[in-house]
Formats: sequence, C-alpha cells, structure tokens
Amino acid sequence: MISEKLARGDCLNVGCVPSKSLLKCARQIRDIRKTQSSDNDTGITVKEVEVDFSQIMKRMRKLRAKIAPVDGHVRGTDIGVDVFQGRGKFVDQNTIEVVSGKEEEEEEPILLKFKKAVIATGGRPSTPDVLKGVPYVTNEQLFNLQTLPPRMVVYGAGVIALEMAQAFAAFGSKVTILARSTLLSNGDVEAREMVKSILEEEDGIAFLEYVEVSEVTTLREGLATQIEGDVESLPLVKLTVKSGKGEDSTTTELECECLLVATGRLPNVHNLNLEKANVQYDEKKGVLINDVAQSTSNPNVYAVGDCVANVPRLTHMSGEMAKVVVQNALFEDTWKVSSLVVPACMYTEPEYATVGKVKLTSPEEEVDVYTTTLEHNDRAILD
Repeated sequence: MISEKLARGDCLNVGCVPSKSLLKCARQIRDIRKTQSSDNDTGITVKEVEVDFSQIMKRMRKLRAKIAPVDGHVRGTDIGVDVFQGRGKFVDQNTIEVVSGKEEEEEEPILLKFKKAVIATGGRPSTPDVLKGVPYVTNEQLFNLQTLPPRMVVYGAGVIALEMAQAFAAFGSKVTILARSTLLSNGDVEAREMVKSILEEEDGIAFLEYVEVSEVTTLREGLATQIEGDVESLPLVKLTVKSGKGEDSTTTELECECLLVATGRLPNVHNLNLEKANVQYDEKKGVLINDVAQSTSNPNVYAVGDCVANVPRLTHMSGEMAKVVVQNALFEDTWKVSSLVVPACMYTEPEYATVGKVKLTSPEEEVDVYTTTLEHNDRAILD
C-alpha cells in the first residue's frame, strides 16, 4: 500500500465520521427545541438549550481518534501489509515509484514492480474560480473550526451542503444556502421540496436558487490559528450574488464569517504519471474503467472509488468496488461493477435515501412511479 495522506482518507478524517458526530449533536438540540413548541404534548419541557460549540468539536475529534486505529497504517502493518508513506507515480506500465515529498537529502528511489495495481486515490473538493484568494472552507477544513460562526453561507446544495447547513443552524449560526440550480438537483423532485420546506420552516435556513456569484470580497482575513470562542479570529467575507431566473432575478449582498464551499468533487488523477502507465483518464471524471474495474487501456491496472469516472462517489461504493477488484485481479473472476445496486442516504432530518436510478436521463425514458406515505404507520405516528 502506498499512502500519501492519513489512513482511511476522507471518510474518517474529513467526511462521514466527523460530519455524523456533528449531526448527532444537532439532532439532540433539535429534539430539545421541539419540547419548547406550543404543540408539544410529550409532557417533557426543557426551558433552555445551551450549546457549547467547542465541546461539540472536541467530542467529534475524540471519537474520530477512537475509531482511527481500526483502519490505521499500524493496523495494516500488523496484518502483513507493506505500507509506504508517500505519493505513488507510475514509471511505466508495471512499475510505481514512491515519492516521499520531503525536502531532505535525496534518498534512493523506491521502485515497486507489480503484476496488478489498483488506483484508489479518491477525490478532492472542486472550487469555483471566483473564490480564488478568498478565505473559504471545504469539508477538508470545516472540522478544524474552534469558534461557531455567527453567519454561514453554504455555496452548493448537495448532500454535504445540506447536512452541514442543518447542523450549524441547530448550533446557532444563521445559514444561507446558495444553489447553482436547485437543491439536490439530481434527486427526486417531490422529496426535494419537502426537505427544503422543513429546512426553511424548522431550521430557519434561507435558500437562494439559480445563483451566480459575481464577486467575493475579503473584509477580514482572520487568524491562521483561531482563538477558541473569538469571532474576530474568524475571517469575514462579502458575496455579491444574482439569484432567480430571467426578469425575476435579483442581486443580493451577503456577509459571513464562514463560507463553506460544497460545489462538487474532482478525481485525484493529477501528478500520477498515468500516461506512462498507459492508463486513460478524464481530468474531471476520473480513470476510465471497464465493467470489471480494469483500466480501459491497461488491463493490469484497476481503479476504485472517487478517482473513477462515472461511478457514485460514496464510501460504500468504494468498498464494493474493492471487493470486485480483489475477486477479479487475484482470482481471475469477472465480477461486474454494473451489477452493484447502490443505495445512498443524506442524514438531514428528515433523512433522504435513494437506491438505484432516481433521475431520468432522457425524455424517451418511461418509468412507473408509485407513491406511499407513512401517515398510517404506527411508528411514524408515535414518533
């Protein structure tokens, strides 16, 4: 295994694990606040909610550290995996060089010959050019916050954007979501509108749709190292945005102490020397594979996860693709990526889940749609 960064990648360090820790705390806050509503008939009343953002973040980091060893490099070494810390670069069609990236005295290059290789380099946030030079955060920096931002603007309206928007609204931030089209643009229309309505009415989140950000100005840089609880240590930015369609469009100026950018992801296919390995790829989509997860141009190289073109960018998808690769590369089987029926879930409240195909790709496609509700379900009524 060649690993340039922390073990287990985004999921453990800047994705699934830290975000679900925050969502747990947000859910508790929302439940307590529901007891303060006029229609509360549970017999339980909590007069005040005190939110300690610093403790919420400390809890997240503590639990993340508790989970980490299971998938750490030490664990891999213990079970017999040779782990090389550094960046892998192809030298030719069956050789990879490990580059440490350290600026120390030059060492002998580490060259690894392979019969089969797997590219699993993941992805990274995609950020619009208009934000160049502006202090913003993506999921890679969000969980380093020490201070709750009074105002948060979320640029993007997908899963990461909506989950974190609801969490920070529960913590006490005033949240505005900027959707380049609509929220969950690839999702079910009816469910999308229901989620939006709840986020607006129950969480106080404001939405601007069909947005074009024309200008972003830095009003305060903020400190490189935040001071816990000190809002002045956070950056301050002003955005000028145009929203709406045609004659109904309006221009709005927004200021915020935290600009969270969640406008999609790009595959990590740069600086790998894929050309030398004869591995075809698309810079925006990823490594091109066939149905057995092989490179379309080099059958001895496989690829899994977010660095692959035209597959769902989900942690469990990466795991299932890994099973396909192990079976096909080591046991000469023909398990197919196309056989995977992929579920996905957004952990807002209410949760939004999908499995299989959700959005039609052409007007000629026809599907039967059946709708059912939970209004007569006992558990739904009791909850």
